[in-house]
Amino acid sequence: MRRLCLAAALATSSCAASGCGAPSLAVSSHPHPVGAPAEPVGFPPPPAPIEHLAAAPPAKGCQWADGSWIWVPQRWDWRPGGWIRPPAGCEYSAPTLEWGPGGTAGILYYRPGRWYSVRELQPCPDPVSCPAQSPITNPPQSRSAEGARS
Repeated sequence: MRRLCLAAALATSSCAASGCGAPSLAVSSHPHPVGAPAEPVGFPPPPAPIEHLAAAPPAKGCQWADGSWIWVPQRWDWRPGGWIRPPAGCEYSAPTLEWGPGGTAGILYYRPGRWYSVRELQPCPDPVSCPAQSPITNPPQSRSAEGARS
């Protein structure tokens, strides 16, 4: 019982730290397909800010896509979450970080979030935004290589 409570607490705190939307409203995430492109990054992103959103989607068929850090040359930039209509016949794979062999401590690889076709191993078009209803956040600053060392 104690392990179950600990696992539930970790899952809850990890969801809150990563800016997760409510499970019934959020886009579900699936693993990236084998061979999905990944790029080496210099350091992990900072924690995601918490995004507070309305209790209901702005229109029928809209789902919440969590915000995420994206890697641009030598720094992480925050992309806020938003309400979207997922592309038909597609599944979302959330951004991932993975350590691989190399160097003295390994190499950190980043796969950006992408929509993939359920039938073929190819990317899907970007989702369509739902009517404007922005989350309330405290937008973080970019994190550059210099900022990671301070």
